[in-house]
Amino acid sequence: MCDPWKLTLAMPASDPNRPARALPQPATPALAMADTHWPAAAVAAQAAELAQRLSVAGLRAGQVALRAADDPVHLLLLQHALARLGAGLLPYPPELAAAALDALAAGVGAEWHWQRGAVMPTGRRRALAADAAWPALLVRTSGSSGVPKLVMLTAGQLLASAARVNAALDLRRGDQWLCVLPLSHIGGLAIGWRCALAGATLRLVGAGDARAPLVPRHGDVGSEPARPGFDAAAVAGALAGYPVTHVSLVPAMLARLLEVMPAPPASLRVALLGGQALHPALARRAVAAGWPLYVSYGMSETGSMIAVGRWQDDDAPGTWVGLPLPDVDLDCAGSDQAPRVLRLRGPMLMAGYADAARRPGIGLADGWLTTADLCRLDADGALRVFGRADELVVIGGEQVSPAAVEMRLAGLPGMREVAVVAVPHPTWGATLAACWSGSATPAAVDAWCRAELPGRERPRLLRRFDALPLLAAGKPDRAALRAAVVEHGEATDRAR
Repeated sequence: MCDPWKLTLAMPASDPNRPARALPQPATPALAMADTHWPAAAVAAQAAELAQRLSVAGLRAGQVALRAADDPVHLLLLQHALARLGAGLLPYPPELAAAALDALAAGVGAEWHWQRGAVMPTGRRRALAADAAWPALLVRTSGSSGVPKLVMLTAGQLLASAARVNAALDLRRGDQWLCVLPLSHIGGLAIGWRCALAGATLRLVGAGDARAPLVPRHGDVGSEPARPGFDAAAVAGALAGYPVTHVSLVPAMLARLLEVMPAPPASLRVALLGGQALHPALARRAVAAGWPLYVSYGMSETGSMIAVGRWQDDDAPGTWVGLPLPDVDLDCAGSDQAPRVLRLRGPMLMAGYADAARRPGIGLADGWLTTADLCRLDADGALRVFGRADELVVIGGEQVSPAAVEMRLAGLPGMREVAVVAVPHPTWGATLAACWSGSATPAAVDAWCRAELPGRERPRLLRRFDALPLLAAGKPDRAALRAAVVEHGEATDRAR
């Protein structure tokens, strides 16, 4: 396998006045799907062939190509082919509407679009800013707390993240990481870089077909359309049938997986949880069954996680997420202080949010990113997260954290999934709504809330679901939950 830190010289032939740049280039991982396995050498050869095709078509370093995340094998291959050219990939959900896709391309000045087995010009070629970033990856934030933004991550930033995560999670040559997170979000995409750096195999969920070409021919639509949502039975089958050592999940996925696979396979060393707070009741259930749970904190802007640790049970407020990765600087409250908004910087921090000129630094201040998360550092240096500052809600003149109420509700018997959202109230300004799936009845939930929670924290709207609606990244779709609670006649607004 080639050296994943090898520097390659890249310069767009169409712009001889642009200075050449030394770009770190990753190796390629082995890929697997069901019983089909593509060795790293075969993947590397196909990535080189695809890079040549892209170059002949006119794609140059510093440019960006859009591609729907509907064929995971080829999307990963395209990512590595573009990296070889010093160009960037912008993956998008396959269900994205045409108008939204057009706005996405215009917003970042994307020059190319992969469609039906070929890369096609978008007609948006323009002179970039002289100091334009050369991102290897542009990724949409989840949008769970607002309008999604486009994050620019360079190859150096992605490799810096991968190197530190691999060391923290002991990812080795020959290991297998099962990717069940969507490849239009950083949680899934970062796994490819980690496996490439470690010499590990990236395993995808699907049927696989050894006869299908890794590089689609012109006119092809893809070899294995991505399955929408999370298929717990398919994931359990992959875990049981292959020597998977690592898997990434969000808590809602873990809850559904435990129903079909209570105990983990013997090969599994790391079950990595991220994306949202892991409820202690769910974690205790999984750990008691033998699942090797690790919790993490990170975001698209940092190429995934910046803190991680083996889950530990404690009753302290907030969510413990472990020690920061090496070379990550955190500016937040100390152990004897009230939580405050976290600022951070490090070698994996984004180049900035993308605009049409792809200027670096947008969203950063002197190299620091200010998050919306309330945090503090424990005495031992571990990071503890207390929810988002922008999700605090004023009820009757007092601030309430829906996340804190949600964490407490998760411990009730009969709670499989739970989310607490705020909705407008004509008298109190806002009130909380408890949404859950599981066997807990509304009467039982209401009785517990009356007995255990102060009046301002007590959810007055209660709604049980068969399953909570989720975003593509696996997080609860809080906008959909708010709409359902307000609209549905079963929700009960109980008097104070």
